[in-house]
Amino acid sequence: MDAAAHYRHLVTLGREEFLAAAAPAVLLRYRLRAAPAATLTLAVDELETIDQDLQQARIGSGRTELEVYPLAKKPGASFPDRITIGRTTNNDVVIADHSVSRLHAYVRASDGWLVADAGSKNGSWLGNDALEPRREVALPPGAALRLGDVRLTFYRAQELFDVLGGDHGRG
Repeated sequence: MDAAAHYRHLVTLGREEFLAAAAPAVLLRYRLRAAPAATLTLAVDELETIDQDLQQARIGSGRTELEVYPLAKKPGASFPDRITIGRTTNNDVVIADHSVSRLHAYVRASDGWLVADAGSKNGSWLGNDALEPRREVALPPGAALRLGDVRLTFYRAQELFDVLGGDHGRG
């Protein structure tokens, strides 16, 4: 079971069970599903519309797929005080994308969450602001984070439950 399916299942168990079993925070990535055996040609002005569609994507819409990256430390991993993010398997969070450096960024919890670029080749952004290498900044819930070309959204477990539709329709 992939992480997205696991988190969807946890939501069905209710808020208390979700919070007990989920990582304290996650990074979410929405991606358009590729049409099977189809070629898509886009005009330049259509790219902005696609970007807006991705930002407004809803889970289970059929047009998008959700990737969940739990922010949790791997047992025995390097840097015990931070959660590393990069494209190689020795990171706590692995994002397999050519624009993500081997060790791209890191996050850590300390009176809230902090994020820093780890000196990556393609850079990191929090919202529209470029992150300076190795300079930690606050990472608020719902923040847009970009690592190279990969767009992610940061959520703590309590907000993630709501984002995934928890308690939907319950009185």
